[in-house]
Amino acid sequence: DAGAIPGVFDIEGHFPPLDFRMERVSDGRTVTARDYRGDAVIVYFGFTRCPDPVPLPALNAARLFGMLGTAKERTRFLFVTVDLAYDTPTRLKRYLAQFGPPPYIDGLHGTPAQPQAFARRYTVFFKAPPGPDTPDTDSAIRHTGAVYLFAPSGKPLALINDFGDAHPHLPALAKRIRSMV
Repeated sequence: DAGAIPGVFDIEGHFPPLDFRMERVSDGRTVTARDYRGDAVIVYFGFTRCPDPVPLPALNAARLFGMLGTAKERTRFLFVTVDLAYDTPTRLKRYLAQFGPPPYIDGLHGTPAQPQAFARRYTVFFKAPPGPDTPDTDSAIRHTGAVYLFAPSGKPLALINDFGDAHPHLPALAKRIRSMV
């Protein structure tokens, strides 16, 4: 029960199943939600030039994978860039390699319409500057910090509200993921 985990809210029945089509940066392949069927999937919309000194969602994903044991083999953290002009596939791949290897932690990149459609599907807002050299990125990029957990079937299960915090409830989340994979 997601309600039993502080910072994790049950969204079952409130959102459509996982659905997207984007480029996976680790191998350059176009992937869809079907490529992740059978895996628990955590989705985060972010960008590599975030002004925060520690990119907590990616760091917390790495911490979570350390708690999953064998369940990590069937769990994926997908970082969907909202800063397409700056976050080239190469840059996003290099950035995410700091936190863990693919396939566990991987990035998604696409045409401007692809992340917009993906974000809209799950009510995620973002606004990014038009070019990679746009000044004042600290105030130019805006996005909601929603992190979603999807079941191996693609069904949305939970909004992980504290995944971007310094002390999220990772042991309880790991237990929930282990129970479903």
